[in-house]
Amino acid sequence: MIATTVCFYLVVLAILMAFLSPTADGCFILLACLLRSSLCPFNTTSSG
Repeated sequence: MIATTVCFYLVVLAILMAFLSPTADGCFILLACLLRSSLCPFNTTSSG
């Protein structure tokens, strides 16, 4: 019974990590753009 519970929580954790990973990536891109970093993919050379 304990092994089943542990396995269930590991699956739930894996699903949460899969859903939160793109969110974290998008948050990093948004933060880079807000800080006017060169890592922002939406920066243009003509922006002042």
